[in-house]
Amino acid sequence: MIAKIKCIIVDDEPLARDVLEGYAKQIDQLEVVAVCANAVEAFGHLQNEQIDLVFLDIKMPKINGLELLESLNPAPLVVFTTAYREFAIKAFELDAIDYLLKPISLSRFMKTVAKANKYLNGANGQGSSESVQETSNPNPASEEPELLYIKAQRKIVKLDLTDISYLESLNDKVIIHTSKSQIQTTQRIGYLAEKLPKNHFIRTHRSFIVRLDKVTAFNSIMVEVDGKELPIGRNYRSHALDVLQKKSS
Repeated sequence: MIAKIKCIIVDDEPLARDVLEGYAKQIDQLEVVAVCANAVEAFGHLQNEQIDLVFLDIKMPKINGLELLESLNPAPLVVFTTAYREFAIKAFELDAIDYLLKPISLSRFMKTVAKANKYLNGANGQGSSESVQETSNPNPASEEPELLYIKAQRKIVKLDLTDISYLESLNDKVIIHTSKSQIQTTQRIGYLAEKLPKNHFIRTHRSFIVRLDKVTAFNSIMVEVDGKELPIGRNYRSHALDVLQKKSS
Protein backbone atom coordinates (compact mmCIF):
# COMPACT_ATOMS: atom_id res chain seq x y z
CA MET A 1 0.00 0.00 0.00
CA ILE A 2 1.41 3.39 -1.02
CA ALA A 3 1.61 5.90 1.83
CA LYS A 4 -0.60 8.94 1.68
CA ILE A 5 0.85 12.16 0.30
CA LYS A 6 0.91 14.72 3.09
CA CYS A 7 0.15 18.14 1.66
CA ILE A 8 -0.53 21.71 2.70
CA ILE A 9 -2.47 24.39 0.87
CA VAL A 10 -1.17 27.98 0.96
CA ASP A 11 -3.29 30.83 -0.43
CA ASP A 12 -4.37 34.21 0.91
CA GLU A 13 -7.77 33.95 -0.82
CA PRO A 14 -10.37 32.04 1.27
CA LEU A 15 -12.31 30.88 -1.80
CA ALA A 16 -9.15 29.50 -3.45
CA ARG A 17 -8.26 27.63 -0.26
CA ASP A 18 -11.75 26.15 -0.07
CA VAL A 19 -11.65 24.97 -3.68
CA LEU A 20 -8.28 23.26 -3.34
CA GLU A 21 -9.17 21.70 0.00
CA GLY A 22 -12.41 20.39 -1.49
CA TYR A 23 -10.54 18.83 -4.40
CA ALA A 24 -7.91 17.31 -2.10
CA LYS A 25 -10.55 15.71 0.11
CA GLN A 26 -11.94 13.88 -2.93
CA ILE A 27 -8.61 12.13 -3.53
CA ASP A 28 -7.97 9.35 -1.02
CA GLN A 29 -4.23 9.45 -1.55
CA LEU A 30 -3.95 13.03 -0.30
CA GLU A 31 -3.84 13.93 3.39
CA VAL A 32 -4.32 17.65 4.00
CA VAL A 33 -2.10 18.49 6.97
CA ALA A 34 -2.83 22.22 7.00
CA VAL A 35 -4.58 25.01 5.10
CA CYS A 36 -2.60 28.24 5.41
CA ALA A 37 -3.52 31.85 4.66
CA ASN A 38 0.05 33.08 4.22
CA ALA A 39 3.65 31.99 3.70
CA VAL A 40 4.71 32.57 7.31
CA GLU A 41 2.06 30.17 8.59
CA ALA A 42 3.08 27.62 5.97
CA PHE A 43 6.75 27.97 6.88
CA GLY A 44 5.97 26.89 10.43
CA HIS A 45 4.33 23.68 9.24
CA LEU A 46 7.17 22.97 6.81
CA GLN A 47 9.75 23.32 9.57
CA ASN A 48 7.93 21.18 12.11
CA GLU A 49 6.17 18.49 10.07
CA GLN A 50 7.01 16.08 7.28
CA ILE A 51 5.27 17.58 4.24
CA ASP A 52 5.46 15.89 0.84
CA LEU A 53 3.60 18.37 -1.33
CA VAL A 54 2.67 22.07 -1.21
CA PHE A 55 -0.05 23.75 -3.27
CA LEU A 56 1.34 27.26 -3.22
CA ASP A 57 -0.10 30.58 -4.36
CA ILE A 58 2.41 33.15 -5.64
CA LYS A 59 1.02 36.62 -4.98
CA MET A 60 0.61 36.86 -1.20
CA PRO A 61 1.34 39.70 1.23
CA LYS A 62 4.75 40.08 2.93
CA ILE A 63 6.30 36.88 1.53
CA ASN A 64 5.20 35.56 -1.84
CA GLY A 65 5.20 31.93 -2.89
CA LEU A 66 8.41 32.15 -4.90
CA GLU A 67 10.26 33.66 -1.93
CA LEU A 68 8.92 30.94 0.35
CA LEU A 69 10.16 28.18 -1.94
CA GLU A 70 13.59 29.84 -2.26
CA SER A 71 13.89 29.82 1.55
CA LEU A 72 13.38 26.05 1.85
CA ASN A 73 16.35 23.67 1.77
CA PRO A 74 15.48 20.93 1.26
CA ALA A 75 12.07 21.69 -0.18
CA PRO A 76 9.07 19.41 -0.63
CA LEU A 77 7.41 19.05 -4.02
CA VAL A 78 5.68 22.31 -4.94
CA VAL A 79 2.77 23.01 -7.25
CA PHE A 80 2.11 26.70 -7.85
CA THR A 81 -1.55 27.74 -8.00
CA THR A 82 -1.94 31.24 -9.39
CA ALA A 83 -3.91 33.52 -11.66
CA TYR A 84 -0.73 34.92 -13.22
CA ARG A 85 1.09 33.36 -16.17
CA GLU A 86 4.22 35.51 -16.01
CA PHE A 87 5.85 33.63 -13.13
CA ALA A 88 5.90 30.23 -14.86
CA ILE A 89 9.55 30.32 -15.99
CA LYS A 90 10.75 31.34 -12.54
CA ALA A 91 8.59 28.64 -10.97
CA PHE A 92 10.17 25.88 -13.02
CA GLU A 93 13.65 27.27 -12.41
CA LEU A 94 12.86 26.58 -8.74
CA ASP A 95 11.92 22.97 -9.63
CA ALA A 96 8.17 23.31 -9.17
CA ILE A 97 6.58 20.15 -10.56
CA ASP A 98 3.52 21.94 -11.95
CA TYR A 99 1.98 25.35 -12.50
CA LEU A 100 -1.82 25.56 -12.25
CA LEU A 101 -3.64 28.62 -13.52
CA LYS A 102 -6.81 29.65 -11.72
CA PRO A 103 -9.61 28.76 -12.05
CA ILE A 104 -8.37 25.19 -11.54
CA SER A 105 -10.55 22.28 -12.61
CA LEU A 106 -10.79 19.04 -10.67
CA SER A 107 -9.48 17.04 -13.66
CA ARG A 108 -6.39 19.25 -13.94
CA PHE A 109 -5.85 18.98 -10.19
CA MET A 110 -6.03 15.19 -10.41
CA LYS A 111 -3.39 15.12 -13.16
CA THR A 112 -1.07 17.12 -10.92
CA VAL A 113 -1.59 14.72 -8.02
CA ALA A 114 -0.75 11.81 -10.34
CA LYS A 115 2.46 13.60 -11.34
CA ALA A 116 3.37 14.22 -7.70
CA ASN A 117 2.75 10.56 -6.93
CA LYS A 118 5.14 9.60 -9.72
CA TYR A 119 7.85 11.90 -8.41
CA LEU A 120 7.45 10.69 -4.84
CA ASN A 121 7.52 7.03 -5.82
CA GLY A 122 10.74 7.65 -7.70
CA ALA A 123 12.30 9.74 -4.95
CA ASN A 124 11.33 7.56 -2.02
CA GLY A 125 11.39 4.10 -3.52
CA GLN A 126 7.95 3.32 -2.08
CA GLY A 127 6.24 2.45 -5.31
CA SER A 128 5.66 -1.06 -6.55
CA SER A 129 8.04 -2.70 -8.98
CA GLU A 130 5.37 -2.21 -11.61
CA SER A 131 5.40 1.58 -11.17
CA VAL A 132 9.20 1.63 -11.25
CA GLN A 133 9.16 -0.31 -14.49
CA GLU A 134 6.65 2.04 -16.03
CA THR A 135 8.95 5.03 -15.56
CA SER A 136 11.91 3.06 -16.92
CA ASN A 137 10.63 2.22 -20.38
CA PRO A 138 13.07 3.32 -23.09
CA ASN A 139 12.42 6.57 -24.89
CA PRO A 140 12.63 6.64 -28.67
CA ALA A 141 16.24 7.30 -29.70
CA SER A 142 15.23 10.43 -31.54
CA GLU A 143 14.01 11.95 -28.26
CA GLU A 144 17.10 11.14 -26.20
CA PRO A 145 19.11 14.14 -25.01
CA GLU A 146 22.88 14.08 -25.38
CA LEU A 147 23.42 16.69 -22.69
CA LEU A 148 22.08 17.29 -19.21
CA TYR A 149 21.79 20.79 -17.79
CA ILE A 150 21.77 20.99 -14.00
CA LYS A 151 21.83 23.70 -11.37
CA ALA A 152 25.04 23.60 -9.33
CA GLN A 153 26.69 26.29 -7.24
CA ARG A 154 24.35 29.04 -8.43
CA LYS A 155 24.96 28.38 -12.11
CA ILE A 156 23.77 26.10 -14.89
CA VAL A 157 26.25 23.32 -15.68
CA LYS A 158 26.25 21.40 -18.96
CA LEU A 159 27.13 17.70 -18.70
CA ASP A 160 27.84 15.22 -21.47
CA LEU A 161 25.69 12.18 -20.64
CA THR A 162 28.44 9.79 -21.73
CA ASP A 163 30.70 11.16 -18.98
CA ILE A 164 28.26 10.28 -16.19
CA SER A 165 28.94 7.05 -14.27
CA TYR A 166 26.23 7.28 -11.62
CA LEU A 167 24.12 9.64 -9.53
CA GLU A 168 23.96 9.40 -5.76
CA SER A 169 21.34 11.02 -3.54
CA LEU A 170 22.85 12.05 -0.22
CA ASN A 171 20.90 14.00 2.40
CA ASP A 172 19.62 17.15 0.68
CA LYS A 173 21.78 16.95 -2.44
CA VAL A 174 22.60 14.71 -5.39
CA ILE A 175 26.20 13.96 -6.32
CA ILE A 176 26.77 13.30 -10.02
CA HIS A 177 29.85 11.13 -10.45
CA THR A 178 31.54 11.62 -13.83
CA SER A 179 34.76 10.34 -15.36
CA LYS A 180 36.43 13.64 -14.44
CA SER A 181 34.81 14.99 -11.30
CA GLN A 182 31.93 15.02 -8.82
CA ILE A 183 29.24 17.64 -9.21
CA GLN A 184 26.71 18.48 -6.50
CA THR A 185 23.20 19.76 -7.10
CA THR A 186 20.18 20.33 -4.88
CA GLN A 187 17.85 19.08 -7.61
CA ARG A 188 16.06 15.89 -6.54
CA ILE A 189 17.14 12.52 -7.85
CA GLY A 190 13.56 11.80 -8.93
CA TYR A 191 13.55 14.98 -11.01
CA LEU A 192 16.89 14.08 -12.61
CA ALA A 193 15.67 10.54 -13.33
CA GLU A 194 12.94 12.03 -15.51
CA LYS A 195 15.56 13.91 -17.55
CA LEU A 196 17.85 10.95 -18.29
CA PRO A 197 17.35 8.61 -21.29
CA LYS A 198 15.92 5.41 -19.85
CA ASN A 199 17.74 3.00 -22.14
CA HIS A 200 21.13 4.32 -20.97
CA PHE A 201 20.39 4.94 -17.27
CA ILE A 202 18.57 2.83 -14.71
CA ARG A 203 17.37 3.49 -11.18
CA THR A 204 18.77 0.70 -9.01
CA HIS A 205 17.94 2.16 -5.59
CA ARG A 206 16.13 5.09 -4.04
CA SER A 207 19.54 6.78 -3.81
CA PHE A 208 21.27 5.62 -7.00
CA ILE A 209 20.94 5.89 -10.78
CA VAL A 210 23.66 4.21 -12.86
CA ARG A 211 24.67 4.42 -16.49
CA LEU A 212 24.28 0.95 -17.95
CA ASP A 213 27.46 0.89 -20.04
CA LYS A 214 29.50 1.84 -16.94
CA VAL A 215 28.41 -1.31 -15.06
CA THR A 216 31.31 -3.78 -14.88
CA ALA A 217 29.67 -6.42 -12.66
CA PHE A 218 26.41 -7.11 -10.85
CA ASN A 219 24.52 -9.64 -8.78
CA SER A 220 21.11 -9.69 -7.11
CA ILE A 221 22.00 -7.04 -4.53
CA MET A 222 24.57 -4.74 -6.12
CA VAL A 223 26.06 -3.24 -9.28
CA GLU A 224 29.71 -2.37 -9.67
CA VAL A 225 30.51 0.99 -11.27
CA ASP A 226 33.97 2.56 -11.34
CA GLY A 227 35.17 -0.10 -8.91
CA LYS A 228 32.44 0.75 -6.36
CA GLU A 229 29.64 -1.56 -5.28
CA LEU A 230 26.30 0.24 -5.32
CA PRO A 231 23.16 -1.35 -3.82
CA ILE A 232 20.14 -2.62 -5.72
CA GLY A 233 17.03 -1.75 -3.71
CA ARG A 234 14.25 -4.25 -3.14
CA ASN A 235 11.62 -2.19 -4.97
CA TYR A 236 13.92 -1.81 -8.00
CA ARG A 237 15.43 -5.32 -8.05
CA SER A 238 13.13 -7.16 -10.47
CA HIS A 239 13.27 -4.60 -13.24
CA ALA A 240 16.92 -3.68 -12.69
CA LEU A 241 18.09 -7.29 -12.93
CA ASP A 242 15.95 -7.87 -16.02
CA VAL A 243 17.54 -4.88 -17.78
CA LEU A 244 21.07 -5.75 -16.63
CA GLN A 245 20.75 -9.35 -17.72
CA LYS A 246 19.47 -8.38 -21.16
CA LYS A 247 22.28 -5.85 -21.49
CA SER A 248 24.91 -8.48 -20.67
CA SER A 249 23.53 -11.22 -22.92
